[in-house]
Parts: sequence; C-alpha cells; structure tokens
Amino acid sequence: MPSRDSRRDRWWVDTGRQTFWATLQHPRRFWFGGDLDTLPPDKRDGLIAAQVEATRPAFSAIVGTGGLVLLLAGVLEAAGATTGIGYGAALTLAAACGVIAMAVALWRLQKWPTRLTLALVATAVTGVFLSVPLPGVPVDVHARVGLFNLIPIGLLALLVRPLATWLLVAVFLLVALLRVMMHGAPPGGPWLYWLYTVAIIAFGLLLRGYRTGFAVEAYRVRHQLWEQANTDALTGVFNRAGWNRMVVLHYHTAVEAGRPVSLAFFDVDHFKRINDTWGHERGDEVLQALGRVLHARQDDRVWAARMGGEEFVVLLVDTPPEAVERFCHRVCESFAEAIGGIGTLSAGIAHGVAGETLAQHLHRADAALYQAKHLGRDRVEVDASGRASVD
Repeated sequence: MPSRDSRRDRWWVDTGRQTFWATLQHPRRFWFGGDLDTLPPDKRDGLIAAQVEATRPAFSAIVGTGGLVLLLAGVLEAAGATTGIGYGAALTLAAACGVIAMAVALWRLQKWPTRLTLALVATAVTGVFLSVPLPGVPVDVHARVGLFNLIPIGLLALLVRPLATWLLVAVFLLVALLRVMMHGAPPGGPWLYWLYTVAIIAFGLLLRGYRTGFAVEAYRVRHQLWEQANTDALTGVFNRAGWNRMVVLHYHTAVEAGRPVSLAFFDVDHFKRINDTWGHERGDEVLQALGRVLHARQDDRVWAARMGGEEFVVLLVDTPPEAVERFCHRVCESFAEAIGGIGTLSAGIAHGVAGETLAQHLHRADAALYQAKHLGRDRVEVDASGRASVD
C-alpha cells in the first residue's frame, strides 16, 4: 500500500504526464515555449522572473564550465599535449579567463539585458576559441566541436525568455557557419554536418520546452493549493488563514509606514433566522452574495476575509474616514439588492489609532459592530475613539 508521502507527492508525476501529453497535442507551443502564453500577463511575468532567478546559478555554472574547458585546452596546448588551432596558448588562456569572469558577472548582475549580452559573448568566444581553427591550420576539431556543443544544449534548457533563446540559437548557428566558411564542409559532408547542428539545437529546445511546460503546470498546481489554503471556498474572499498570512502583513506594513488604516466588521443580521426560514442552502447563497460584493471591491488598498460563520472583516489602507464609511454603506446597499431583501447587514468601523496593536484595533471594530446590532441592526456604526483620533 502506498505511503502517505508517496500519495501526497503524486502530483509531480501527474504534472510530468500532463506536460508530456501537451507536447504531443501542441508541439509548436511546446517547441517554441508558448506554454507561458497560457498564463495571464501578470502571472506570466512573475513566473518568468522566478525561473530566471532559479536558473541563474546553473546558467552561470554552464558558462563557467565552458570557460574551464577552454582553459584546460589552453593548458594542454601550452604543455604540448594537444594540437592548437592557431590562436596560441596565451591568447586561448586569456579568452578562457575572460569567459570565466563573464560567468561570475552573470551570477552577480541583476539586469537581464546585460546578463544576456554577456552570455551571448561568452558563448561566441568559447565556440570560436574552442572549435573554429584559424584559416590554414589543418587540424581535426571533431572532439573540440563536441565539447563546445554541450554548452548550447545546457544553456537552451535553462533559458526562459524567447528573445534570449533565439539569440543563443543564432550565435550557435553563426559559429557553425563560421567553421564551414573558413574550412569547408567536414569529411561527412555538409548535409550530415547541418543535421548534427540542427539536432543539437533540437535537443536543447526539447529540454527547454519540457522544463517550461513543467514549470507552468507546477505553478498552476501551487497556485491552486495556495488558493485552497488561503481562500474561503464558499465566498471567494480570504479565509482566517489567508487573513493571518496575507492581510495582517499588509496591515503591519501600512502601520510601519505611517499610512492610515481602518477595519470594518460586517455581520449578516438574523442569519440563523434566514437558515431556519429559507434553509441552509439559501443561507449559503446569502454568504456567497456578500462574498461577491466584497470581492468585487478588493484592490491594492482593500482586503476582505471571512472570519467565520456570517462575520467578515475588511482592511482599508490609505482611505479617508469618510470614504471608509461610504464604502460600508455601499456594501450594505449592494448586499441587500443582491439577496432580494431577505436580509440586512450591520457594520462596525474602527479607524487606526497610533500605538495600538492589531488585536486592539480589531476589538474596537468588533465593539462598533456590536453597537450597530444593539441599536437595531441594518446600520453602520463607527468606533467613537477612532473617530475622535482622526478628526
């Protein structure tokens, strides 16, 4: 019987299979890295940035390995253990050191255009000094060409952005073309030579396509798991875990920056009566309606969460007190319209006070909600201490 861990990790296998079948069903999208285009623009940009950072060490290591191979070739040439290809051991060693320096820079630099330029230059220098003899130098370079071809395969597998991918392919083809122009077709003939060259590119693109497809599918699974962990399944707003994990962070960040914060508690009036009169299914629809009303108003300054039962809390940042109160009144009105008048909503507001904790702020908002209930429900009440502090 499979263990709990093996069942939990089954999604890795499923993701791999989905990527494989996507390869067969959409070969063009696979080979040209189009799986990223299936994501919304903001999520695609985030995933690209994450992949670039994740592959940075390996990418730099491959470029650095090319420099080390070139360095060893120069050392062997200087020692007379291998035949040079016309550049001389000193120049070869200097080129190798330059490539290694560029690999270190690739690790440290942040701007991707600069990093891409260095990667292309390092690949071209490695290809020329390792596998393109100078004119008039008769030497068999099959082994040297094979060593160089390992580099573009590895780099293509790690590249994320299409522009970077095709520029590297162009550099690789230019090095291959340079060999033919300077020395003619190899003994096997031009067709076999170019077939070999295309196969190298295809292998690199194959690895890139699978890695990209797997990254996209893994991102979808991770995002789904995140949604399940942080979102209330019934209403679509944050659940208590999402509140503690995400919204509380926004609250403390705003407070530390000295930005105004307000909390609003919402509670469905006589919710038990709705369940008893109309049934629990209708009660769920009422909560869903409130969730839709709140979710539609969320942005980078407004976050809503269901704290439990029929009680919801909203954090508003950089919102004037009058605008917070108008916000709550509009929510109550929209909610009443959405459920056809079978229920009403009470709300309590507490504006931030300097020096208080989040727990104290929540307590004041909850007290304002209790006051709204006590005064007859279907109303919005503001905590008096918070109002005084912002007037």
